[in-house]
Amino acid sequence: MNPEESVQSPHTPEASAAPGRAQDPDGGHALVHDLVAEHALRTPDAIALSCDTAETDYRALDAWADRIAERLAALGVRRGDRVGLLFERSAAMAAAVLGTLRAGAAYVPVDPAQPDARVAMLFADARIAAALAGPETAERLAGLDVPSALIEPGEAQGAARETEPGASAATGTARATVDDHDPAYLIYTSGTTGEPKGVVVEHAQLAASTAARRAVYPEGATFLLLSPLAFDSSVAGLWGTLTAGGRLVIATRDEVRDPERLVRLIARESVTRLLCVPSLYDVLLDAARRAGMACLSTLREVILAGEPLPQRLADRHFAQFGTRRVALYNEYGPTEATVWATYQRLAEPGPAGIGGPIPGARVYVLDEALRPVPSGEAGELCVGGAGVARGYFGRPEATERAFVPDPFAAPGARMYRTGDLVRRGADGALEYLGRRDRQVKVRGHRVEPGAVEAALCALPGVREALVEPDGAGGLVGFVLAPEGGEPGAIRAALAERLADAMVPGRIVVLAAFPRTVNGKVDRDALIADDRERPRAEAPAAPAAPAASQGSVTEAVGELVPKVAAAWSDVLERTDVPTDVNYFDLGGNSLTIFHLQDALEARTGSRPSVVALFHNTTVTAQAALIGGGVDGEAAPDMREAAERRARAVRARAQRAKAGAR
Repeated sequence: MNPEESVQSPHTPEASAAPGRAQDPDGGHALVHDLVAEHALRTPDAIALSCDTAETDYRALDAWADRIAERLAALGVRRGDRVGLLFERSAAMAAAVLGTLRAGAAYVPVDPAQPDARVAMLFADARIAAALAGPETAERLAGLDVPSALIEPGEAQGAARETEPGASAATGTARATVDDHDPAYLIYTSGTTGEPKGVVVEHAQLAASTAARRAVYPEGATFLLLSPLAFDSSVAGLWGTLTAGGRLVIATRDEVRDPERLVRLIARESVTRLLCVPSLYDVLLDAARRAGMACLSTLREVILAGEPLPQRLADRHFAQFGTRRVALYNEYGPTEATVWATYQRLAEPGPAGIGGPIPGARVYVLDEALRPVPSGEAGELCVGGAGVARGYFGRPEATERAFVPDPFAAPGARMYRTGDLVRRGADGALEYLGRRDRQVKVRGHRVEPGAVEAALCALPGVREALVEPDGAGGLVGFVLAPEGGEPGAIRAALAERLADAMVPGRIVVLAAFPRTVNGKVDRDALIADDRERPRAEAPAAPAAPAASQGSVTEAVGELVPKVAAAWSDVLERTDVPTDVNYFDLGGNSLTIFHLQDALEARTGSRPSVVALFHNTTVTAQAALIGGGVDGEAAPDMREAAERRARAVRARAQRAKAGAR
């Protein structure tokens, strides 16, 4: 068959053409940080960033970024170096990214939710030349053998004061010259052996991907950034918004944790566009239904990415918005193709797929020999075009396996083998069918079960391990360990080494695995046995804490078994201790939303998600519901955080004075 038939179809519904003004961004695009500088010159007073009630205009952001670039240069950072970023969601985070690019370096973001050992491992693997952090995370850089700097929110005001009204936004004296093939960022994905792989994206690929975004989506948006910086969807929000002169609303950590606060944030900031994983959007719609859909009245576009879009959720979107049509976009794309490669736009209810190629991308459906398959047959999705990344940092063999010559393009062109199976319909639209290998998505993050198995087997006492999807969007780990091996201890040890999304929600300790006749582990039998293992019954009422402890009232003591029962509903386990952290028992940032519902059903009270994050044991949540605590961060916790921030600032000032 003609290979071009496998590339794209002009009849792909609302996928091959952008609404209004699509064009093919196939090269020669302005670099993203230069476009932001242009907006700072043209509209210096326009608001670029909003976060936690504070606003930063384009003039201040531009000057702030130049100041950061100067500090990086003083730390010895040069063109082509890599700079590690460890930030909570904040305006300082966005300024640090822009400043790093201005310095000619590539940014390497790591999620502060990662354990310290993994943060150090990722920065060491990337061979960073320097690191930047905010007040909440700066202490965690202490053990790194690289120069570092603290970036504080207050610096924006200082930068703004130094820039005369009506003058150019910044002098640009610290800006390094880069070209299309210099690296822009390096983002890590899970590796099959437990070693993560850093994907190197060059400026040309970032510019092309961002130009495609401006072609597909109307400009002038107020975009709600929900993704952490280390998740490549943040690239879409940051650069798709700031290069178009829009306003980026950065949700804080506590806001992202609490759907009720998110819908209030959307209303308060008049957000017009958001991007998130489908599982988060589902609970966001729950919160909007409770609060009233008027809180989402400013939304024009909802973009879902990072996980397969369930048809049920697509249908719910249109049903809940009713006659007010809010466009629903489903984006697909691996990190290796610079965030996205295909998309589908639904303006009304209809089948949810992954659509067709974005401007500048080429997509193929191929067999094992990399030959096009006929429409209607399953094949591997391969992506070519302007967004294909350079490869994996320091891993030439892995790069050679995944990034291969594109046989349907000009000599020298490459394509990325995604490992995803798709099928092209008669109308040209693509349907996602799943993975060719064992890779799964957990809360939007790509996870190789083999990597988790390798990490489990590295723990003392674990002889063998298998990891499988749990059927509810997470993982379950099966381990052979000495008799009496404690699942909670194994999970806690694993959490010190792996990213949160890679840690199984449940660990099942077994004496032996079922085997096939040839001695291999019978995975089907293992999963079937696990399904038959009773877990969901309400637990026996735990003993209320003794009155002599004096820390829990009698009323709170009566709430303990009800709270434990709610945990059992959500975690599907009967053994719910009263003094163990919810997250150590397999809970995560998405199941805590379901815990809210379960607590309301069991106790009649609905604590805020933020309060549940601060009170993470059965006893603490019983006290919360019974009125024993205030529900938010306790004053002593806030004071401790403020003391840490002051200590970090003092150390930074001493270091600066010493440098003089």
